[in-house]
Amino acid sequence: MKKILITVAVLLLLYPVAVWLLGFAIEQRIESLADQGQLMVPQLRLVQKTRHGVLTSDEDSSYELGPTLKITRHYHRGWYNSVDEGTVEMSSAALDALPALTPAVATTVSGGSEHAPFRFSLRTVIHHGPICGSKCFALAGTETHVSFTGPLQASLSQLFGNEEPITIRTRLSFLGGGSATMSSLAFEHAQVSQDTRLSWGGLDSTMHYGARQDWYDITAKAPSLRLDGPKGTLQIDDMSFDARSKRLLRTLYEGDSRIEMKRLSVTGSDKAQQVTVNDLLFVNNNHAQDGFMSANYRFGAGPIVTQPLTLSSAHMDLTWKHLGLESLEAVTVALRAAGQEQNASATPAARAQRMIASLKQPLEALLVEQPEMDVDRLSAANAQGQALVAGVIRLVGVGAADFETPALLLRKLDVRLDIAIDEAFLSSMPGLGANALTQLQPMIDQGYIMRANGALHTQILFRGGQPTFNGKPFNPSAMRPAAPPPPGAPSR
Repeated sequence: MKKILITVAVLLLLYPVAVWLLGFAIEQRIESLADQGQLMVPQLRLVQKTRHGVLTSDEDSSYELGPTLKITRHYHRGWYNSVDEGTVEMSSAALDALPALTPAVATTVSGGSEHAPFRFSLRTVIHHGPICGSKCFALAGTETHVSFTGPLQASLSQLFGNEEPITIRTRLSFLGGGSATMSSLAFEHAQVSQDTRLSWGGLDSTMHYGARQDWYDITAKAPSLRLDGPKGTLQIDDMSFDARSKRLLRTLYEGDSRIEMKRLSVTGSDKAQQVTVNDLLFVNNNHAQDGFMSANYRFGAGPIVTQPLTLSSAHMDLTWKHLGLESLEAVTVALRAAGQEQNASATPAARAQRMIASLKQPLEALLVEQPEMDVDRLSAANAQGQALVAGVIRLVGVGAADFETPALLLRKLDVRLDIAIDEAFLSSMPGLGANALTQLQPMIDQGYIMRANGALHTQILFRGGQPTFNGKPFNPSAMRPAAPPPPGAPSR
């Protein structure tokens, strides 16, 4: 009994020392996560890192993602707990660019006026292991507290009081890897700015990852998001995200991801300008074999309602084949180097020029390996019919010397596109109408386009630097519509 008591006493005395020593390993693990973030987001640049002391290990660091996003961090390692405090600031220019897809969204978010940068803070409390909570036995367990600035935080405080609307918890495993969960409460009409309000249906998300982030899986679901501004409304319903990936090389991963949205709607303030897209789907499958990667991208939508265009569906399915892994890695490294450009005073044009110069060699190496892009499906349909494009684009027999002479490179380009368009669908397109067939009649007459059973068909080839339509060398003058008949002449 005495030996047991002595053993327990020794363990109790040594536990604080063990916890303090684990603090060093925890800090290194968190720094490695930050380093992996830079690898996965090449444009994220470490601007400054300063360490104050050794025992307490206070450390300041800051990152930039171009001129639009800034992240600052202060890390303080304590005895039983450490604290990582960060601030994220998004410039007004970034906020203006986010909704650039349609003018209605732009005015919804910005209110049609200049606004201050959007900021929020992350305060992460890190509980050192091995006992890091009532149900946590690991290297560390963390909980992150999120706070916003301005009217949004005031509105959330009014809605939830002391209850935090966002909950983030993570667990760092002893042998590397870990897990994270993030959830948020639903709320309605939270004030983002003086005349903009946000409604949010909540979020549930989980993530697991392996040692050195060699693999990860993520799932997330959000029922709804609605943004009401002085110029209109943006609403998204039933969002979900799933991803499974594992590392191939230093920055390259293979795996699958899937994003779904049941409905995306943008409405102007007068209800006249409205865009509704249903059943949005984005799927990506990247897989490698024998040193090469194939990447398949599928973008699809169900009914699309706009004024004056309405579609029952639209699809864009593309597959990149024979992408050399080492060449892709070199492209990623070049992008990261360009994104971490230290000369912040350089003009965008100068930065773009340097980026093109840095990408020239790795892109040429990638193209010499003769990748190809399969156009599996480009399609749109409505009640009258559909349009469908399929084909392949590739470089054949290209060598390093070809890049010095663009004319030679153009002759190595091999393109095949098969196009089929229902006449009724073509005539229903805004701006075309009944004139569509009239404008194409010269090409039909010369055999560039085949017309049969209420549909138009053609195969476009580009080989040896020469284009053909349905096997006929293409003459651009054939695109000119026939001269109108003289007054009084009988119509065709």
